[in-house]
Amino acid sequence: MNYIDIYDFIERLLKYRIINKHTISLLNIEHKSKALSLLRWCMDNNVVEEHDNEIKLIKPVELLISLPFFGIIPDRFSAYIEWHEFEHYISQVFTKLNWYVYLNYKHTKVDRFQVDVIAINEELKISLFIECKHWKNVANIYYNIGKIVEHHKKRVEKYLRHCEWVCVKIPKLRDTKYILPVIIILNDLASKVYNGIPVVSVFKLLDFAVNIDSYIDALNLKLYKNRCYRGL
Repeated sequence: MNYIDIYDFIERLLKYRIINKHTISLLNIEHKSKALSLLRWCMDNNVVEEHDNEIKLIKPVELLISLPFFGIIPDRFSAYIEWHEFEHYISQVFTKLNWYVYLNYKHTKVDRFQVDVIAINEELKISLFIECKHWKNVANIYYNIGKIVEHHKKRVEKYLRHCEWVCVKIPKLRDTKYILPVIIILNDLASKVYNGIPVVSVFKLLDFAVNIDSYIDALNLKLYKNRCYRGL
């Protein structure tokens, strides 16, 4: 019998989204116990479902983010996550924390720009303008991050020039005193700050969202005053 390891098993599940339970029997002894523990956690958290002799993956990003807790390095698998799954996960994190979320805002008047996710915290009077970056090659993150940050800052500046138009579609932005540009990456890397703009790993996103006010103060993050704030 040709045995597979835990990495092969996870790759098949992420790639095909449905695998036969017989695949578990192909795991070598060392990795079978770890795979079963991972699957139990996934079933308890509705990440996978059992259907007859099949295992169906329901929440791929949640699976990816769980891997380090089982001693599994996740870098190999991020390429199997689709853009819309990445963005949906980010929106769900903020929605569950009672933020208002707007996905894929597209501005088509004069200065054209797009924001992947806008998350609004009415209590803190802050909006996060989030750019989701899905690099398959980790080296590209460090090589291109300067350009990515500058392009994202320009999106926020375009919003500030045309915020009246944007607020017609997203009225809650008028309750926002500050805008914080954020870049979220689908890699398990340490979060960094470039020119006041945080680059946050999706693996650290929940902590960042829960403690956003502390991060702003501790890291001296760049806040833009919202010209369309109704409290002005």
